[in-house]
Amino acid sequence: MSATTTTKPTILIVPGSFSAASHYDTLINSLQALSYPAVVSDLPSASRLPPAPAASMADDAAHFHGIAESLADEGRDIVILTHSYGGVPGTEAAKGLAKADREAEGKKGGVVRLVYLTSIVPPLGGSLISTMGEVSEAITINGDYMTLDPAVIGPATFSDLSPDLALEWGKKLTTHSLPSFSGKITYPAYRHIPTSFIFCERDLIISPDLQRATISFLESERGGEGSVSVVKLDTGHCPNVSVPEETAAGIAKAIEGVSV
Repeated sequence: MSATTTTKPTILIVPGSFSAASHYDTLINSLQALSYPAVVSDLPSASRLPPAPAASMADDAAHFHGIAESLADEGRDIVILTHSYGGVPGTEAAKGLAKADREAEGKKGGVVRLVYLTSIVPPLGGSLISTMGEVSEAITINGDYMTLDPAVIGPATFSDLSPDLALEWGKKLTTHSLPSFSGKITYPAYRHIPTSFIFCERDLIISPDLQRATISFLESERGGEGSVSVVKLDTGHCPNVSVPEETAAGIAKAIEGVSV
C-alpha cells in the first residue's frame, strides 16, 4: 500500500474462514476511495495446506497482532475490521494494542475501534464452536483441514449474488484449519476498545438472530444498550463481494460510531 497523508485511521481487515485476502481487494479500493487507508492479509488458518500443520486461532491472532503493532509503531490509529470467523482472532489480536494502553506506555498509535462485520464474537474463554455449534454438514473434514462443497456453500454464503456468480465465488473459497474453530478467546478487547457491529440483514451463514444476540452480548460487556453502534446492511454474508461500495460507506459510519 502506498503511503497516504491522512488523519483517518488505518483499517486492518481480518478475513472470514475459508477466505483469501484477495476477496477483500474491491472493498479495500472502495475504502481508499473514501480516504481510508486499508490493509488485509491472509489468515494462516485459511492459507496453509496439508501436509503443513494446520494453524490455530492463536496463530491467526498472533499474525494480525504483528501487523497491527507494526502499524501502531508507525504512529497510526487503527481500526480492526473483522468478518465472520475473523471476529475471534481479530478480538484476540488487539491484546496490548488499545491506543489508551499504548499512550499510558508513552507510545503513539494503537487500536481505536473494533468493527465487527457480521462476525462471531465469543465471550472470554469461548470459541467459534462454542458460539455457533459443530461444523456444518456442508464441510468435509480431512484430518485437521476442512473443505467446502461450492455447490452447497456458494448459494448460502453469496446469497445476494446471481446463482452463477455465487457458484463462481464458492469455488474461490479456500481450505481451512479445523483446530482454529476451537481456539478460545483470552482477551476480551471489546471491553476496552470502542466497538461497532455491521448487521447483515439477509445473512444465511450467521443468522440475524445470532447477530442480534452478539450485539446484545457486546452491549452487556460494554455497559448497556446503546454502547455499541450498529450499522445495518441489506445484504447476505459477504457484502465485501456483493456491494463493496455500500459496505465501505457502512464501515465509515461504524468508525464514526453512528448507528444507522
